[in-house]
Amino acid sequence: MNILCDKFNQGPLMIIHGGASPIDPKGDALIEALDAIQNMADVCMKDLSNGATAIKTVVKCLQMLENDERFNAGIGSALQSDGLPRLTSSIMDGSKQNISGVISVPYLSNPSKLAEKLQNRRAKILTSPGAELLAREMKLPISSNLTEKRSEKWFHKMKQSNFPSSVGFECDTVGCVIIDAKGKLASGSSTGGVGNEYPGRVSDSGTVSGNFASRYAAITVTGKGEQINNDAVASKTETRIRDGMNLADAFTKTFKEAKSRKHSYGLIGLDAKANYGIAHTTNAMPYVIYGADGLIAKFENQS
Repeated sequence: MNILCDKFNQGPLMIIHGGASPIDPKGDALIEALDAIQNMADVCMKDLSNGATAIKTVVKCLQMLENDERFNAGIGSALQSDGLPRLTSSIMDGSKQNISGVISVPYLSNPSKLAEKLQNRRAKILTSPGAELLAREMKLPISSNLTEKRSEKWFHKMKQSNFPSSVGFECDTVGCVIIDAKGKLASGSSTGGVGNEYPGRVSDSGTVSGNFASRYAAITVTGKGEQINNDAVASKTETRIRDGMNLADAFTKTFKEAKSRKHSYGLIGLDAKANYGIAHTTNAMPYVIYGADGLIAKFENQS
């Protein structure tokens, strides 16, 4: 059963995941992903232990994921069927219940930087032309996120059919949830999409279905975006916790609903008491749970 929920004494605490697509749970890609996100967690936990806020650390974590081309966020993101990567990212400050993000940004490697800037703006979610205008205002460099590996797989798939639904990459949307030393929660999500989809397709990462945080809980989701939106996964699970259900029961209920509908996604979450949860209906979901004293748990093959 692909679900883990447990209690933890207090923050700071963080969970990072690298995607929930059908990765081989015994393959080298999973081992590499776990090693990478554990190193990221170690760096970010040092910041948290030194007093960094949850929302600031979420942004740093997302940027590290975006800068690692093994993940489908930022550099090396999947290409849509017209050959362009279109990146989406959102962050949410639980103490303010404030979400901000950008959708379909093609020429910036760190969409999470734009998402952070929008935390204090009236307009919270931007796409073109606003995202490009904000990037110029921030003096962020314009850069291509293309890599040889992604380009070759895109070309191979497009030779087979027009607008294929997926490329079958190792990882998809990445994300993290954090509770800091002051007990404040935050969540973040970043993605390049599923790959070879119809140009302009947008999934859940820039919505409260895929990413939601409040003073009660922080939840972020990865997997098939249309199914995540249909199930309103992040906001629905948070509402259950807000309304009095404990985190373990809320995650179990969401997981069972996903299984019954044969939906493919995974979610990670924390509540205000630093209880944590992970659930996924997919073959694997590389994640690490990290506290002030180091690694608490990580994905292990259960087959």
